Amino acid sequence: MRLTRISLLFFVCLLASKLCFAYVPEAQSEGKFFPSKGTMASEEYEAKAGMPVYEYGKGLQLGPVHLKPELNYGYRWDSNVFYEDTNNESDYINTLRGNLLAELPFAGGQHLLSAAYGFRSEWFNRFTNQNHTDHKGMVGLNLNFVSFTLDVEDTYERTESRANTEFTERILRDENAFHSLLEVPFASFFLENEITDFDISYDRAVDAVFDHNLFTIYQRVGYDMTPNTQLLGEYAYIGVWYDQDVFGDRDGDAHQYMLGMRGKLTERIAYQVWMGAQHRIYDDFVRPDFNGFVARGALQWDPNEGNRILFRADRTPTESTFDGQSFYTRNRGQLTWRHQIAERWFVNLAGTLDYHEYSRITVLPGEATTRRDTMWDTGTGVEYRMPNDLVSITLDYRHVGRDSNLVGLDYDGDEIAAGVRAIF
Repeated sequence: MRLTRISLLFFVCLLASKLCFAYVPEAQSEGKFFPSKGTMASEEYEAKAGMPVYEYGKGLQLGPVHLKPELNYGYRWDSNVFYEDTNNESDYINTLRGNLLAELPFAGGQHLLSAAYGFRSEWFNRFTNQNHTDHKGMVGLNLNFVSFTLDVEDTYERTESRANTEFTERILRDENAFHSLLEVPFASFFLENEITDFDISYDRAVDAVFDHNLFTIYQRVGYDMTPNTQLLGEYAYIGVWYDQDVFGDRDGDAHQYMLGMRGKLTERIAYQVWMGAQHRIYDDFVRPDFNGFVARGALQWDPNEGNRILFRADRTPTESTFDGQSFYTRNRGQLTWRHQIAERWFVNLAGTLDYHEYSRITVLPGEATTRRDTMWDTGTGVEYRMPNDLVSITLDYRHVGRDSNLVGLDYDGDEIAAGVRAIF
């Protein structure tokens, strides 16, 4: 009965996308959702190759640099501050978020150098020990040549936000994610090389056993079957390296093989779907390995200007911090919808539904079973954009929860938030 209510809630009451918190901090590559530049044989490529990609006229001008500041204040009520199963504690929370993006286009907007800094501060009315400020920095470079395109970005974050589905409490940690994507078109096919390098380290000594590095290389080859359809093949290497070996040797390697298709169904509908297998082998032979089916996909529909619907789904193994487990298999669906209902009124809807399967039977006392979790994060929001097109007023509702087959891991909670945002 509870799962039925969850399913209904997922489709009926969806959360504003700006309120959804990522469950897993690791940089999980999904490839490019929609068509790249494609092959040199395509008419679209010939028309756009090497042309300016930067859109001028936004933000504040400081010499050749374009500055885009953003400031957001929110006040919300949280019914379950600590995501507890029973005896839920509520609180009123002030949130202040700021971000400054600096962009330096060069070669007439053909290339772009960017950097950003952002912060998020939260002040709790009752539980002042939960007060925290997160910091985030980014540098990026986009090169758009006729013969290739290269996007490089590095993001560093020092944060106390909820780490993932297992660390539901606030834990101070450092995360650094590097990402690069190289696209090279040829006569009738193209190549993509994508690299991600993710490091995470926790400040608390008791959590340092989970400090690790996740490194991936994706090599793809694609072919333009039709002007609107691309066929692709992909090989990925995934390396997992832990700083400590308290739970035995947790290092491992994974090899992933996938076939995919992406393109446009119409001018307003784009899609991507991948299916394949991953072999995730840990160095310690007593640890469970993953040898199974993996998939990812996305569908984007833009019915008209100001209206966008995006659905994403994936199945992939993810490193675990629970009970010495190696990993859990994450099955996830995400839906977001931004709809303009009037000239200055917008409705934001979104939701995430996860089902997690753990790698082995738990060794916790009295729990001789394999952990299975269903998680959801859903809600809705309304936004009014002021006539100056700089300031927006928002009102949002959010519902989150987890239903687990292990005792004491269930929780659910509600949030109601009002805020004001200024973007220049």
